[in-house]
Amino acid sequence: MAREILTSGIRPTGELHLGNYYGAMKNILELQNKYQAYFFIVDIHSLTTHPKPDSLMRNVLEIAKDYLAAGLDPEQSTFYTQSSIAEEICELHTYLSMVMPLGDLLRCPTFKEKAKKHPDNVNYGLVGYPVLMAADILIHKGKLVPVGEDQLVHLEMARTIVRKFNQLYGEIFPEPRPIIENAVRIPSLSGKGKMSKSDLANSYISMKDSKEIIHEKVRKAYSDPTRVYKHQAGNPSKEGCNVYHLHTYFTDQETLNEIQVNCQGAAIGCIQCKSLLSNSIQTLIEPFRDKREKLTDDYIYDVLALGRRKAKESSQKVIAEVRKAIGLRMF
Repeated sequence: MAREILTSGIRPTGELHLGNYYGAMKNILELQNKYQAYFFIVDIHSLTTHPKPDSLMRNVLEIAKDYLAAGLDPEQSTFYTQSSIAEEICELHTYLSMVMPLGDLLRCPTFKEKAKKHPDNVNYGLVGYPVLMAADILIHKGKLVPVGEDQLVHLEMARTIVRKFNQLYGEIFPEPRPIIENAVRIPSLSGKGKMSKSDLANSYISMKDSKEIIHEKVRKAYSDPTRVYKHQAGNPSKEGCNVYHLHTYFTDQETLNEIQVNCQGAAIGCIQCKSLLSNSIQTLIEPFRDKREKLTDDYIYDVLALGRRKAKESSQKVIAEVRKAIGLRMF
């Protein structure tokens, strides 16, 4: 029995940190085992913010290394850059734009938010972002899309496009359904909000950080504000101690139980507790970092070339079907 088609894209921006990995990329293995998966780097989408050409090309390679180090299998899944099938993507985007109501795009909450934040960069690409996203999904007739809650409105627009297009030209596309990503909010080392690369470097753990840097960052992490001396009982809970909260994500249950008992009994202090957290994080990051360091640029080029061939085969079949349904004949 054929597996359902899943599509998932990521913007080629910035370095991967522990919160990204745990929240978004850790489930790659499950997705590629369960579905016929198309993972792609949305380099065309990123042009809405006008990245420098050299930076864009470098970021594509870096994010590809992150995906592969996280466990993506380019033989089992199709892994490619959006621009490598630009002919089909951009052509389908044009056809889909003919049925997408402009009013819906202008009312889109994410568009209004970005337009308000960057009033000097309100371009058509920003307005039409959801239509290009729909083309990314439908170019492979994707049925499932992993999305965060902020992307649900875009997916609903894709569903609107499918209904209007199918009404005009027949049942060409399936209505894509969301797979809601678990909104994992890894706490910041600063104790304020979630881990984010937009904050100071000492507030998050990069997946590229060395053992020494991880240890130093965790050593300075915000912990239990009410515990001044080691002989005082601690508050090992998500609400009482930021370091313990971090432990709940990265430390095994047996060790977590021991930390809780020893902290409440003042048998260990914050320094020892942070050392244990550093070790837990290191255990997670070390295999990822070691694997990533072995990935050369040439290997990445080969992987993306393979993905392009696989994605091209799928997208050309779909775009040919769409042209025929519309009544276009390429002489």
